[in-house]
Amino acid sequence: MFDCRLQRLKRATLHAIIFLMLPLSLSAGANEAEIPDNVTQLRQLAQLAEYIGVDYAEAVKNGQVINDNEFQEMVEFSQLIVSKSSLAATADAESLAVQAKALQRAIHDKKGVDEIRQMSASLRGTLLGLMPHLSLPERILPQEKIRPVFETNCGSCHGVSGQGDGVLAAQLDPAPTDFTNKERALNRSILGLYDAITNGIDDTAMPAFQQLTEQERWSLAFYVGGLAFQSSEPTHNDLNITKQQLINYNPLQLAAERPEITLQSIESLRANPSTLFKAPQDPLAITWDRLQAAQKAHQKGDFSTASELAVSAYLDGFELIENSLDAHDKTLRQSIESNMMALRQLTSRPDVNGELGALMAETRHLLDDAQRLLSESTLSEGTLFTASLVILLREGLEALLVIIALTTVLIRTGRRDALKYVH
Repeated sequence: MFDCRLQRLKRATLHAIIFLMLPLSLSAGANEAEIPDNVTQLRQLAQLAEYIGVDYAEAVKNGQVINDNEFQEMVEFSQLIVSKSSLAATADAESLAVQAKALQRAIHDKKGVDEIRQMSASLRGTLLGLMPHLSLPERILPQEKIRPVFETNCGSCHGVSGQGDGVLAAQLDPAPTDFTNKERALNRSILGLYDAITNGIDDTAMPAFQQLTEQERWSLAFYVGGLAFQSSEPTHNDLNITKQQLINYNPLQLAAERPEITLQSIESLRANPSTLFKAPQDPLAITWDRLQAAQKAHQKGDFSTASELAVSAYLDGFELIENSLDAHDKTLRQSIESNMMALRQLTSRPDVNGELGALMAETRHLLDDAQRLLSESTLSEGTLFTASLVILLREGLEALLVIIALTTVLIRTGRRDALKYVH
């Protein structure tokens, strides 16, 4: 118990220090309000591009407008993308603007649905490529827990089954999304759904659900993103699809990028995403992944993001196995900790002497040593004896305190006759 309190105190102290040092959230689950402005802008552009790919079929058919309101919305969204793309502070802004204008012209010319979807998907892919490392959810709530959240917050508009038939649906224009519509779901990404839940949708009745926790919003996005595929058979994630891919891309895009995987398998994973979250991540693997991401951000000159990721490598990775490593090799633990401190300092500023690469290589070797050490099945005899002795003394002391308390109560209440039972 004392060890747990000590760890909580240590974590709280470290979080407080880092919070004072850095302007942005340093954990993997950063709040949306803390995302840099240019990233928020790119995410919004990607969301608009996705909406066009999903809703264009409701506006145009065979080169003719079939719903004027929907078509005007497509025109408005494409104009917004063109305007915002020209203002995007990215190195690839010119290419982005060319794609945006091409999509706008195609919508104006009432091109076919497939062509518009291909162009919007390509534009969205470009936008995703310009975004820095996306913080992914570590866990999502099981369906039995997120379903009541959906019914409470979304059921009045989208219906308790997600079919867009809630009690308020008839009063809303545009109508609430039917999440069980498979054609729409095939063109919707989890990221697009998450952004809509987090930020709301302008000029619609869809509000922002900032009152929900980040885990609840991610869980809702996965929940509604899988409703159209609930008839799919559960599948094990032996497809080598990552969370990043499943979140960023809609099923059709993912199937096009990974032709060796059937669309049905991707649909099954969307219906049963829990397979991506069951296996606990290796803290040392998290440590190295975040350090690599920090190095890439540093190479791009994004020192703020690099610093965040370097700190996350410690908080969300190495810190979780410090005590275990200490029991095996305290010197190794101290060396890794020292290196990670140096990496946090280096990633926050330009590297003029090439120190970062050398320190990364050294840290990789140390982490490999730690991995090999922790994967051994037994502790040394000395460590095992010491750990057993500490447990014996600690538990024995707690038992002794209970005995003393019982004895004191019996003596003060005049029940000395009951002391023999305590003994």
